[in-house]
Amino acid sequence: MTAQINDTFRYHAKEYAVAGISEGELFDISILELEPSMASTACWRGYQAQFTVVQSHLVLDTLHVNLLRPGEGKNRYEREAGPVINGVTPSPSSRDLDFFNNHYQGLSYHIEYSGGLLLADGFIQSLYVHMGFHPAWKYETVIELIFDGGVLTGEFDRSERMAEIRESISQSWGKENSSRMPSDDEIKQFVERAFDRRYQW
Repeated sequence: MTAQINDTFRYHAKEYAVAGISEGELFDISILELEPSMASTACWRGYQAQFTVVQSHLVLDTLHVNLLRPGEGKNRYEREAGPVINGVTPSPSSRDLDFFNNHYQGLSYHIEYSGGLLLADGFIQSLYVHMGFHPAWKYETVIELIFDGGVLTGEFDRSERMAEIRESISQSWGKENSSRMPSDDEIKQFVERAFDRRYQW
């Protein structure tokens, strides 16, 4: 397993990782009639999204997605050009993300999400685990944004709360960690948590 690349959020001219979503998924890519293929072991779902707030509204601003169709020969695939979305035609290449083959910039696609998002910055490298999405408590700075029907209604600094969670987990791990091998159920639960970005207070 490999750590997964995060969706990102551009907020007040700074880029954050989307490290928590309180209500299900932030957005469903199938709404755009896209069927992504795995881009790399660091992106099993086949896409990365960047969100932002425009005039208090949540929007999908950038989308990098891997779309494939059968090519010539056995087990060969080639790029499938994505459809025009919100008037934007995807570019086949990007300077920074070579393992995606369709890049949408400036989509301004409104997202009607209601719930909270945790935006995170300052990842603590000593907490790195080679699997899934890293939770918000592994970051130094965490901001919670609250949306109602896609409209931003609140902003809260949750950095101190994340530090408290980090300390609690550290103390718990110190007491429980031993040389014993984890059970199959414990491994399964760990994997499920690693790929789940939901949170609740």
